[in-house]
Amino acid sequence: MFQNNFCHVVLRADFFLEFLKVKGPRTRRPKKPPGEVQNDEKRPRTAFSGPQLARLKHEFAENRYLTERRRQALAAELGLAEAQIKIWFQNKRAKIKKASGQRNPLALQLMAQGLYNHSTVPLTREEEELEMKARERDAARGAPP
Repeated sequence: MFQNNFCHVVLRADFFLEFLKVKGPRTRRPKKPPGEVQNDEKRPRTAFSGPQLARLKHEFAENRYLTERRRQALAAELGLAEAQIKIWFQNKRAKIKKASGQRNPLALQLMAQGLYNHSTVPLTREEEELEMKARERDAARGAPP
């Protein structure tokens, strides 16, 4: 039984290595020195026009999430790519979530255990107390901080 599973893992690893040879690992482009012109620069940031922004905000006020059809119609109406509209909505939701200070319950639990510190918003008193209790509990068990 073990040998059969081991062969399966080895075969999967071989497949993965072959996949990497074909696709290659993801790599970052090396940075060019300042002043050196680069032909493959990423496209400039989209500057939405006033009417486009007003329409996007109006649509967002009606519904924070778009269906595929609604996104397609909005893209055609505003002369934008669907991806631009999708990302505008994603960014708008993220901005509101960040401003409201809402936290995911899993993130709160991980913060209480001292395993999550990616906070961009100061901890509330309740969150600080949860973190302190978790540290005290870990110390009582002899766990490292």
